[in-house]
Amino acid sequence: MRTDRHQYFLDLAHRCAHQGTCLRRNFGAIIVDEYNTIVSTGYTGAPRKQVDCTELKRCWRKDHAVPSGSNYEKCRSVHAEMNALLQAGKLARGCTLYLAGYEVDTGELTQIWPCFLCSKMIVNAGVGTIIMRTGPATYEEIDPVVLYQKRSREALGE
Repeated sequence: MRTDRHQYFLDLAHRCAHQGTCLRRNFGAIIVDEYNTIVSTGYTGAPRKQVDCTELKRCWRKDHAVPSGSNYEKCRSVHAEMNALLQAGKLARGCTLYLAGYEVDTGELTQIWPCFLCSKMIVNAGVGTIIMRTGPATYEEIDPVVLYQKRSREALGE
């Protein structure tokens, strides 16, 4: 039996997440156009040709118990969404971004929506929809502008 297309692309995003090099949590992102063609993929990892946390066997944010959602400037990794957007370029306009992640320590799915910086990049890239895996067979859809507005209020205390 065929899976529905959202589950199919979320399964691929989850597989991409397993390429990640973060020691806390890894995400995979897939950008898909209106014809259900994959435009680009991305996963959490250090910039090209740079040492990553798995090679170092340590994570500064983990070592210092930095809470999720803060101090990303102290992280070696580029987020999966950013990597996928960088590879897609202008082709991301009007596309759907599929996102799936898991906690490295437990292997459990994580349901953290894109951060404030990623939400700004997603809106500027012109992505039409974000679909986030929320469980093994469940997902939620959100408009990127709505996500940006939510993240903006959180970041700016409004």
